[in-house]
Amino acid sequence: MKILKLKESIILMGLFAFSCTSNDANGKHSDTDTSKNSGSQANETTSKKSFKYDLDHPQKKWKLIPDLLEISGNTMVDENHLLVIEDLRPDLYLLRLDADTAVVEKKVRFKDEKPGEKFDVEDVTLVNNTVYALWSHGAIFKINDWQGKPDVKEIKTFLKKENNTEGICYDPVTKNLLVTCKGASDVEDEKKSTRAVYEYDLSGDSLKSEPFMLIHKKDFKKASDEKVEFYPSAIAVHPITHDIYILGTKDSKGMAVFTHSGELISFNLIDKEVLPQPEGICFSPDGTLYISTEGKEGGAGYLCRYDFAK
Repeated sequence: MKILKLKESIILMGLFAFSCTSNDANGKHSDTDTSKNSGSQANETTSKKSFKYDLDHPQKKWKLIPDLLEISGNTMVDENHLLVIEDLRPDLYLLRLDADTAVVEKKVRFKDEKPGEKFDVEDVTLVNNTVYALWSHGAIFKINDWQGKPDVKEIKTFLKKENNTEGICYDPVTKNLLVTCKGASDVEDEKKSTRAVYEYDLSGDSLKSEPFMLIHKKDFKKASDEKVEFYPSAIAVHPITHDIYILGTKDSKGMAVFTHSGELISFNLIDKEVLPQPEGICFSPDGTLYISTEGKEGGAGYLCRYDFAK
């Protein structure tokens, strides 16, 4: 797996010019080297140190049932359970993760289907006992008491089909939700390639009008000599570092990591043989990463676990 990392250059003026390497509180590095070869080696080394997961080698992989062929989102319930959804039906699946199998313990329908009605449910997150499920057209389904008698409220936002809302997660820093768009950002004067992340206010059940952060194509150009076309498909906030992890699954499959203020830290390519269509991401409290992938070409969907290298 190739890991691509932004270089930061620091020039100190004085009687002598020299270069140095520094670390921040989260173990991220900035590098400067007058030698092209040693600079390249330093960049590769610091990239590996800053990204704490080996996406080519999951520590555990669970094959999912046929109903979850198009699994599109997941969220942590407890150390043994995840709540997941799939694209085509308004159902919640409670998965128990055993040693060798992922068992569906419960299936909850959160919206009645009308004849001819199409669904495109893209992601899910859990806050206390309330589930939030995201529709690709911008609506959010708020589901209280999801394990008992679900009380469902459909909340419309200003985001539409063209924005293609794909990811939702809880942010422990703002104590709100983050919603990421695969499609147009709809931000004035921004390029078509710009992608937006919005903040959903839990206290007011409303989406804030200004983007929480913007994802610019030019930032990936700085991070890589290769062309990166980034289309967000899922989002999660790391429970320890509070960095923002965003999956991209169209064209350039990979994991982009941002500071909580929106600065790109690294972009990490994903092997399609390992994760053919990664659509869901969540963390456990200790930093363990879970990625779900849809099945491709008749294959099953899978859930993969990646341990956090502290």
